[in-house]
Amino acid sequence: MAGVLGGVALALGMLTALATAAADGGLSITGPESAKVELDDHGKRDHLHGPLPLVISNSGPASVTPVIAAYLDATGGENDQVCTRTGAVMALQTGQAKALGVNEARAVVIDLVVPEECVGREGTLVLSASNTPPATTRFTLTRGAEREPEYTAALMAAAALALIVCFLMIVPANFFGKPQKGWEEKPLDIDSPWSVKDSWLTNITALGALLGTVLSTTGFLADWLPGVSLSQFLGMNLLYGGVILFAPIVYSASCYWGWPEQEDEKGNVSRRFKPVAHGWGLVVAAYATLFGVFGQLATIVVLIVSAAADQGTKWTLYVLVAVAAAFVGLYSLRFVRGVLAPRPEDGITPSAGQRSAVL
Repeated sequence: MAGVLGGVALALGMLTALATAAADGGLSITGPESAKVELDDHGKRDHLHGPLPLVISNSGPASVTPVIAAYLDATGGENDQVCTRTGAVMALQTGQAKALGVNEARAVVIDLVVPEECVGREGTLVLSASNTPPATTRFTLTRGAEREPEYTAALMAAAALALIVCFLMIVPANFFGKPQKGWEEKPLDIDSPWSVKDSWLTNITALGALLGTVLSTTGFLADWLPGVSLSQFLGMNLLYGGVILFAPIVYSASCYWGWPEQEDEKGNVSRRFKPVAHGWGLVVAAYATLFGVFGQLATIVVLIVSAAADQGTKWTLYVLVAVAAAFVGLYSLRFVRGVLAPRPEDGITPSAGQRSAVL
């Protein structure tokens, strides 16, 4: 009897040891402690893709076909409902999923597909199989080079918008003044030549070019635009600043120095040596100025599109840029049409004050 009991005890001990050994084995994941997943745009505006390379292994007593899932942490932010819901993150194994044999290890690449609003969050990748304890690993979502900013599109948009505003400047209609007949060739009745120091619009745009250069060369924009090369932005920024500084040269090229007649408030006619401008020079200089201003604003827009910011922030910046462009266009339109308009013929003697033609 004692021998039978001893045999049963030995058998139970062996079964317990096998169960313990099976529990100690199972799935495991080898990789960085908290891997960084760089997300890129693959043609989908609302979702981003990122690869997560790992090594998975099976030390259990039987072959298993692992199931992969990913979950993002809650942060208490406004996008928690989007990022933490079931199925918010898709974890797709590249290639066909295969059974993982006993004591087998395999290198895999997991393609994480996440909503754009979830960039910057941390999460957990879970590897599970039937009758096997799951394995987990942590990861952090970062934005990679989503796409290069469309600088060419910004340039074309700026050129077209400046052309539209300049066309409205010379339309022979009664709004914001009406250009006089032959405005392109007739001398303008103005006193001050166009210079960089007198043009606030030129100065502001040149300052914007300098500020953009400083921000791009000091690395300030690198965190806001991860993975995006800023060398082309620097070049475009300097280009628009150079076009702005070219505007006074265009205006001066349309002028000639002479002794035009001037009539003061008392009706006395005199001559003074000064530059005499023409309407075509003013319009062309205005186009150069607007092209530079709109070019800088359009470049800001394409940078916002590629920026690592939430949609609320982006739309706020879009509105601010649109308002700035509208005010610049409206001011330029009213200014140039007023300069091209003839003096009023109501019998009132004009004041002898200066009439400027500087944007």
